[in-house]
Amino acid sequence: MKLSELLKNVEWLKSSHPYGSACIRINSEKTIYIDPANLSEESTKKKADIILLTHSHDDHFSIETLKKLVKSTTIIVCPTDCEESLINEHFEFNIYVIKPSETIKLNRVKIEAIPAYSSSAHPSSAGWVGYVIELNGFRIYHSGDSGFTPEMSALTNIDIAFVTVREPYMMSPKEVIQAIKAFNPQILIPIHWIEEEKENIEFIKRNSPNITEVIILEMV
Repeated sequence: MKLSELLKNVEWLKSSHPYGSACIRINSEKTIYIDPANLSEESTKKKADIILLTHSHDDHFSIETLKKLVKSTTIIVCPTDCEESLINEHFEFNIYVIKPSETIKLNRVKIEAIPAYSSSAHPSSAGWVGYVIELNGFRIYHSGDSGFTPEMSALTNIDIAFVTVREPYMMSPKEVIQAIKAFNPQILIPIHWIEEEKENIEFIKRNSPNITEVIILEMV
């Protein structure tokens, strides 16, 4: 598979949450959702093989949405606070609690939890994460709600990076440029922004080094 083919198999899904969407769906041999929350009925028709949750804020985590996506074999990977909410809701599925910097393998999908933190709304002490997913020979990064951190700077060989953009809670446009220069993803896709913030996204595209292609996805 070429990188261009992989790109055709990833989608940024719309959310009804006023803060926008951080939800990515990867349609490969496994259907993988990252941070599905407040999705439409249409977006939840395709059931999940793997669901990755970065943290429990309601623009990333929704019990109602999860109930629509799971099947008996779905595996949910999440930090501790998400597990607690799932247990409180008597959500009895295959739940794997992951810690920052931990790596697991689910069949042929390798998943590494990258520490995600920024402002006081996302403290490092919470144990929240982003993910690097290794799939079909590619490495896909989803930042979760994170600022530009040393752990992000240390990433290597990233083919597609999905980064959340909104200061002070996530990355500012200038921090995104810093991140691109630090770990040089082949493709970077800003997410979690809303239409009123599009000027920030255009700034990222204009100022990105040529080594990285910045793509502005349309939500579906």
